[in-house]
Amino acid sequence: MSNSAVSKFSPNLHDRAGRSTPAAKLDFCLPYILTGGALLLLFYQLGAAALFEPDEGRNAEKAREILLLRDWVTPHENFHPVLDKPIFFYWLIALCYKLFGVSEAAARLPSGLAALGCVAVVYWFARAHWGRAVALWSGLILLTCVEFFLLARLVIFDMAMTFAITLGLSAFYQASLCEDRWRRKGLCFLMYSAFGIATLIKGLIGVVLPGMVIFGYLLLTNSWPVLRRLYLIPGTLLFLAIVLPWYVEAGARHEGYLRYFFWEEHFLRFTRDAFNRGEPWYYFFFVAWVGFFPWSLLWPALCSRARWTLFDNKALFLILWAGLPFLFFSGSHSKLPHYILPIFPALALLSAARLVALFEASAERAMKALSLTWLAHAAVVLYFLVGHWLPAILPRALLAGVAGISRPLWFYGAALVALSAFFSFARFTRRWGEGQIYLAQMLIMTGFLILLTHAMFNASLQRSAKLVAQEARPLLTPETQVVVYDSYLAGLGFYLDSEKPLWVVTHSKKAGTFIGNYYVLGKRTSPGTRWGKALFEFDEFAARWRSAEQPLLVLAKAKNKVRLDQQVGAPTKVVASVHDYVWLVRH
Repeated sequence: MSNSAVSKFSPNLHDRAGRSTPAAKLDFCLPYILTGGALLLLFYQLGAAALFEPDEGRNAEKAREILLLRDWVTPHENFHPVLDKPIFFYWLIALCYKLFGVSEAAARLPSGLAALGCVAVVYWFARAHWGRAVALWSGLILLTCVEFFLLARLVIFDMAMTFAITLGLSAFYQASLCEDRWRRKGLCFLMYSAFGIATLIKGLIGVVLPGMVIFGYLLLTNSWPVLRRLYLIPGTLLFLAIVLPWYVEAGARHEGYLRYFFWEEHFLRFTRDAFNRGEPWYYFFFVAWVGFFPWSLLWPALCSRARWTLFDNKALFLILWAGLPFLFFSGSHSKLPHYILPIFPALALLSAARLVALFEASAERAMKALSLTWLAHAAVVLYFLVGHWLPAILPRALLAGVAGISRPLWFYGAALVALSAFFSFARFTRRWGEGQIYLAQMLIMTGFLILLTHAMFNASLQRSAKLVAQEARPLLTPETQVVVYDSYLAGLGFYLDSEKPLWVVTHSKKAGTFIGNYYVLGKRTSPGTRWGKALFEFDEFAARWRSAEQPLLVLAKAKNKVRLDQQVGAPTKVVASVHDYVWLVRH
């Protein structure tokens, strides 16, 4: 890219009279504004929303049980050993609990910090290879695309793994070009450490994804001699030193675990629809388009104006980074939206590079492209406002989120109109610069995502165990045994602050689904806990109901109360209700 493309965002602090100009001051402050925006968006009311079921509740509870059981090797859910994922992510959450106490915010902090790290690494990579302008836009694009923002505020593995992969791939590319021996050693140390941590977060996928990108890049550029510069033997030893201790210890404690984990949780999950996650081959095209919103609206304009003289090795590397994992997951029989999160940093870098090139070619065309994002936000706000008055036009999943934010929606809509009018005037009078455009884009995106934060809070109360647990707390005594009948809320133990297992009553075919315990259930017909049996079939529970001396507090869906009464042979009494659930005791 020419220097003139970058200079539009370069800190030229003095005008011809030797005085600092407002535009130059703004350009100088933009990296700090991006940093402040990232801190605001990633950590504003991080703990306000309740834990979403089932993933957030399950992951937050597993980390809490690490502290309760003092077992830093085997993850537990409802005090049963659960070995579907490695333990590193739970370590991070448990450490946050130790530092800040058990809370929703502490559980989400690792994801938020990982997202901040992704933005920082993307900025660093772009600044090193394209310049300041691409660095600023790539950071903003990644930070404000919808899926990245949402997953940064959820207790799931993928953001932490994405940070590790982003750091590792960026370090690889830098190391492949670096001539300074000691700096290259440091970059290689980062790369191997990052891939080891990614493998401890989510298994082999943490090294397979970046491995296929690196292999494809070396193959297409015929850069095999680079391998001699990457300290393969000491790097492999470092990778194994990070990865092996936990896998070896987990395998020693749980017979057959390693075969189960690497065969069933990896190969069979990829090749078979054994977990009810099958989707058509084009599924991730839709996910990428929606998840990268609103910046995905710019793709046609950016691609149509592409000048492939910019198609150099770094562009090829990023295309492989985005394309190969996308194709890999598209071929899998197990598909979930967050699987392709690791490609978002590469998409942000490519989009930013093309956007800055478009500014260089024609600022007018760049403004027209960016106006699509403004129009998209206006359309979304209008849709939500109309949906507030006509709920029938909103999907059921959005109703709870939109409820209660009509006033902020009006405020944001008015601000959006005012900013649009101001910049339309500035555009026609030629009194705008890229710094002002960037700031306006950040303000619009920040307002929209803060609205989304409040919508998440409203929606979470309908998708969480929090309110259900709040109804039960006044009814609990130290002797009370909580029972969950033919249902399961993964975050219930978290919100009840339970120090012993909940009894889960279901039939054997549902048990693995309820507690994610496929390995343990495959090894034993009746998995237990330190407190004894806690997973019952219906007839077993009926016998326990009649013989139990301690008080039982049963959570069931309201529609299942009659069936429960018939199975235990006695009427139950409703003592509390919330959403579709009722709390029951002996009559």
